Amino acid sequence: MTRILRRATLPVLTAGVLAALTAVPSGGVTGAAAPAPVDAPASTLVAVATNPYGASSATTGYTARARWTIDVLRDNRPMLTSCAHGNDGSHSGHTSDSYHYSGNAGDCYAGNTPGQYPGPIDKDQLQRAANFAVANAGPLKVEQVIWNGRIWTWPRRSEGWRTYTGGTGPVGGHYDHVHVSIARPGDGR
Repeated sequence: MTRILRRATLPVLTAGVLAALTAVPSGGVTGAAAPAPVDAPASTLVAVATNPYGASSATTGYTARARWTIDVLRDNRPMLTSCAHGNDGSHSGHTSDSYHYSGNAGDCYAGNTPGQYPGPIDKDQLQRAANFAVANAGPLKVEQVIWNGRIWTWPRRSEGWRTYTGGTGPVGGHYDHVHVSIARPGDGR
């Protein structure tokens, strides 16, 4: 059985990032604790392969393209406890043009209870997952990311994150999960 390698097995460090990680202050190390590490931009640290699958639709579950992207997201963000809501065939619970209905979207959680606002640790993990999806949107074929009352879309990527007005509360406002849509037929990717 052949396994598809979805990402590089070793991080790719630029000279600047490597220098910052190994620098010691000129006065030496004092008794103060070092600050907690912050995620560098995902595109700096992880070489992500280009999604090998073409745009398609699925009557149930996920398309191959969506499953591949969600697997890469979970490989790189292991604190995500689930990514669900491919096409379940019911066509209910989302807007009529939802990427979920074509099997091209997933909702990812980080241990928090769906329908409830996440605590600070889960919220941080969800933010990191959203950042990873946006930073690698090109090779992963990510079309949109909705998280924490904001939306990022590939066609309007130069605008960055914008206010999301498609719903409210923990579920509708996407405060309890990160929604990731993968380009589908007609998106031109």
